[in-house]
Amino acid sequence: MNEKEEPMNMNVTPPVEPVTEFEVHLPPDRKHPKWLVPLIAGGTAVVVLAAVGTGGYLYWNHNQLTAASEECATSYDKAVKAQKKLTEYLESDAVKTAITVKDSEVKDAKTVAVLTSTVKAASTTKTDIPECPADGLKGIRAAAAQLDKTADVYAKTVNEIRGKADAVNASKTDKIVADATKVLNDSKGRVEDDKVRTALENAIESKDGKAISDAVKAVNDSVRAKSDADAKARAEKEEQAAESTAQAPDNGSSYTGDTTGGYTGYTQSQGGYTYTPQQSTGGGYTPAPQPQPAPQPQPPQGGGNGGDGGWVEDKFCGVLGSDPHPC
Repeated sequence: MNEKEEPMNMNVTPPVEPVTEFEVHLPPDRKHPKWLVPLIAGGTAVVVLAAVGTGGYLYWNHNQLTAASEECATSYDKAVKAQKKLTEYLESDAVKTAITVKDSEVKDAKTVAVLTSTVKAASTTKTDIPECPADGLKGIRAAAAQLDKTADVYAKTVNEIRGKADAVNASKTDKIVADATKVLNDSKGRVEDDKVRTALENAIESKDGKAISDAVKAVNDSVRAKSDADAKARAEKEEQAAESTAQAPDNGSSYTGDTTGGYTGYTQSQGGYTYTPQQSTGGGYTPAPQPQPAPQPQPPQGGGNGGDGGWVEDKFCGVLGSDPHPC
């Protein structure tokens, strides 16, 4: 007997081929060819890559702008600080002192003129420092470069003025050294204590202006003290010499005064000359008094009518040399 055959199930669904993700949304009656599936997938990948590339560029560009802006801000601060430093240095005591130095105080007067000109130019030239732009990578970088250049100019100007101020001070020191050297040479043998000259020599070698000034003053004071002491000694010596001359013994000389004064002499009187001193009008040589000669008796004159047969002398009164008249 033949086995009973099972009847065929007419309701069994035949196997269906797998559907890709690109076919899921298509209507059942619209199927793409299999060759089109990879093409669609590739295009999608291109779109995705393009989107990623655009976003990456924007992100990179943003980072570049941020970095450039930060660099520009740093350059701006650098320029501002350099400008401030220049302003402060121009108003410093060092510069003010250097530009007020007189030509007579320096060995080279040109150093003062050059410094004054440079300071004047730097003080009158004012440059506004521009701020960094807000956007534009190229513009930001250009602004940063200009700010760096401005900062360098300010720093260079400070160094230039400092150098010229140092030149003035050096020339001033040279003048001080030259003058002090002259004092040192001229004071040789003219000071009370030679130690002050040694101190001055050491100060000159150090080129210390304050030390040199103090040492020069000490030498000048010592020279002045010795000069005063020498003058006093000479005066005392001259005074002693004058006293010795005044106390010398008299050798009999009667000469006093000059030879243009008056005189003393003799006057005529009866019976001879009588010594009569005259008023002197200015000093002169005064002879010693001479003894008065004694009057001599007069011999009788010859002839007369006396009783003895001789002349009788007529007697007259009067002064010798006047007109005779009887007594």
